Amino acid sequence: MAHHQRDQVTEAFELFDSDGDGQLLVSEAASAIRALGHILTDADIKAILKKVGVESRGQVDLKKFKQIHGSLPTKDYSRQLEEAFKTVDKEGSGFVMATELRHLLTNMGDRLSDEDFNGLLEELDIDSNGRIQFKEFVRLLKSR
Repeated sequence: MAHHQRDQVTEAFELFDSDGDGQLLVSEAASAIRALGHILTDADIKAILKKVGVESRGQVDLKKFKQIHGSLPTKDYSRQLEEAFKTVDKEGSGFVMATELRHLLTNMGDRLSDEDFNGLLEELDIDSNGRIQFKEFVRLLKSR
């Protein structure tokens, strides 16, 4: 999963590097970040650029662009799942019942079909009480 994302970042960079010099203007970098699905205000972008040491009139190379992208709050699935997991794991035990998880994942955002869920379950370690550990769950999703 992470590997695929990195390529997307490079692709976005190249897409907005219209003259192909390996440098983006700040405005292009901002567009590229947004093209990757991050909803950021200009102020957000300025703050991030400052953090990686790019002047407002500066240029962003691929390495910096990756740094910028890497420092963004991930819009990623595992974060949503973490939030969702917390809503089910009310005691904060780090465990959730497989049955609750099924309900969650088959009713949430990108709904998983029952077959997909069963496939996930087969790969997850479920303890004898029918519980799944959150760490295990995220590890699995990240490896997809």
